[in-house]
Amino acid sequence: LWQEEQQNMAAAGANAAKIEKLIAHANECVARYDIEAAIKFYEKAVQLEPLDTNLLDAAGELCIEVGRSADAIDLFGRSIQLKPDENSCKYMNLGQLMAGHECLAHFNKGMELMYRELAEAAQKEDAEGHAKLQGRICHGYCSMTELYMTDLCDEEGAEQKCEEFLTKAQGHKDDSPELWVQWANLRLCQCRPDDARKFTYKAVSLSNKVEEGHPNKPSLEVRTGMMKLLIELEQLDEAEEFGNGLLEVDDQYLETWYLLALIHFNRQDYSNAHQCTASALRILEAEGVEDEEQASKIQELHEEIEKNGGGEEMQ
Repeated sequence: LWQEEQQNMAAAGANAAKIEKLIAHANECVARYDIEAAIKFYEKAVQLEPLDTNLLDAAGELCIEVGRSADAIDLFGRSIQLKPDENSCKYMNLGQLMAGHECLAHFNKGMELMYRELAEAAQKEDAEGHAKLQGRICHGYCSMTELYMTDLCDEEGAEQKCEEFLTKAQGHKDDSPELWVQWANLRLCQCRPDDARKFTYKAVSLSNKVEEGHPNKPSLEVRTGMMKLLIELEQLDEAEEFGNGLLEVDDQYLETWYLLALIHFNRQDYSNAHQCTASALRILEAEGVEDEEQASKIQELHEEIEKNGGGEEMQ
């Protein structure tokens, strides 16, 4: 028995060393933006230690980054089965991959765990961890608000839920640009354009104050959400200026090109609109289609622009 125990300990030690090396290789891949290669290293680590929820969660997060939703759902699901009351992140990530009430259930569990983690951070006097959790809770409430403005918009009391969630979010992090984007979206849905405009400008102002590359800088998805709001509120000059700034950050982000094309189209500037959709289509051709719905709307706008004479000067 003693010999068997020693052998098991030696095997466990060897596995731990292998896993450490695999994670180091994965981190190197992430550093050079080769996410698919990083996932392969994590998959090997999971094969060695299939009950390690940290490995499952990390692999799941990487799968989300490259659009492998089914793999991410499987990894997070296994992690939840093993440790259902640990790590709020896996529930919030899984919620983003679901719809309707299934999404809501994951969000609710994730929020429950986040509040527990927040209390633990306060008890440990972990100021940095506490601040990060405040931001994550704010983001969680914003995600739940978006759910009630989309999938669950016909639920009884949906509007009141949105008000409640955003008020709570504001109590956790009132300088979050995403928070004010959601307030603006809600006010727009309520046909209160003046409030929506005020909150949109607040979101843009808060976003512009954060340096590019800082962890608190809103994602391009959130920032193009600000662009959409400016367009809907007929603030086209401001939307164009903001969008041109986003191109300087990442000129391969399709939604920015689409929204700039939409701005020019609304002004009947079909030449510039055509240049924007043509740029988006070149990116799609080079990188392939990941989002069919997005590709379809770009193609439809491009064809509509050409019907109006856009692109004729290039022929």
